[in-house]
Amino acid sequence: MLWHLLKYYLGFVIAVYFKRSQIKNARFLKVKGPVIIAMNHPNAFMDPVAFSALIYPPKVQYLARGDAFKKGIVKTILQSIGVIPIYRLQDGGKEGLKKNDETYDIVNTLLKKNKKIIIFAEGICIQERRLRPLKKGVPRMVFGAMETNQVDNLTVVPVGVNYTNPSQFRGSVFFNVGKPIKMVEYMSAYKDAPAKTMNQFLADLAPRMKELIVHINHTRSEKVIEHIEEVYKYSYFEKEKLNPENLEHDFLFSTKVTDAINKAEETHPEKVISLAEKTSHYFAELKKYNIKDWLLSPTKKSAINYGNFSLRLLLIILTFPVYVRGLLASWLSYRLTYLITKKLVRVVEFKASFNMGIGAVLFLLYYNLQFFIAKALAPNAWWALLVLFISVLSSLFCLWLSPFRKKTWGMLRVLKMKSSNSKKFDDLLNQRKEIISLIEELV
Repeated sequence: MLWHLLKYYLGFVIAVYFKRSQIKNARFLKVKGPVIIAMNHPNAFMDPVAFSALIYPPKVQYLARGDAFKKGIVKTILQSIGVIPIYRLQDGGKEGLKKNDETYDIVNTLLKKNKKIIIFAEGICIQERRLRPLKKGVPRMVFGAMETNQVDNLTVVPVGVNYTNPSQFRGSVFFNVGKPIKMVEYMSAYKDAPAKTMNQFLADLAPRMKELIVHINHTRSEKVIEHIEEVYKYSYFEKEKLNPENLEHDFLFSTKVTDAINKAEETHPEKVISLAEKTSHYFAELKKYNIKDWLLSPTKKSAINYGNFSLRLLLIILTFPVYVRGLLASWLSYRLTYLITKKLVRVVEFKASFNMGIGAVLFLLYYNLQFFIAKALAPNAWWALLVLFISVLSSLFCLWLSPFRKKTWGMLRVLKMKSSNSKKFDDLLNQRKEIISLIEELV
């Protein structure tokens, strides 16, 4: 019951927290019978919560670290929203591992009722753009459930989770759902050779999951790929006629870049090193002058002029009262969320989860406080509702206008550089052209 109530609020929170969110092939999750969703795990509680909110009404449950199940309200909330504890040796020792028998019983009971359960196949949460080796606990749970329940319609659905700026507010998340795997196809072989069949299942599952995410072979390539994505995106999207608002197109672009760099790392590592050095120097220069790469993109050249800047500035001036109203309605909650998260969270994988969770609570409390203050001062409750409505609407407008304002001031800095420091401006353009040329040799 609690989950159904929370879902509607969480749906709103997810829509606000992420600039863009998208699921591809959600229809694969609508198969009949019990379903185990095998997912990678870069972003702690954010992964299952965002996924659950986006695919609702089907309710999914998921396994989470058992040490999170403290006695009291936390345990009650986690259980009520469908979180199932799973214990690792490093979390609860041998005593904790014994509790997993109860976990498997819960999983088997749910699957017998044709429920959908997420398991994090890597067995670890780490913020990397790659698939870690899959754990043997996955086939144990899958085949164990089939034996216990004596079902032949269990399906495993691989899902890839892809973020931009995973630990930051207003990033994006793309869930890439793969084709279902019918486990009945493995059962005959499993009866004859259980261990060999479980290993074969993992060997089949790993590449199917890997193709659903951006998989960077070497950690040393992560930064250069991130730089390439920023520099080359607009040109590539324009050339290939892709939609910059479509996260699937983003994913296709990122996988193309990543595959090219992965290949070059093996065949021409010197080219990757040279590209990494040039992009690092270029972005250091951009940071020095406080400008973003998109401001130097040829695709944006026609839009960056004093006429366009003046129109944007006029809009900022005209909407300033609404912007201030939005700040008054939301800034305190936003700032407190930032400070509390910074104080409590030391592990980057948990930053987004705490940020969203704490923010969801504080914003709800703060808006309620505004409502009750207005209700105490207003002649009737309708006026208080109007105040609340204006607070929410102006906050959303403020959320939209803030990046608009930053981009406008960025345009001004570039226009000033063009007139006062044209030599440096031309140097940056030449660096960018050289980088694009090197990228196109590889991609």
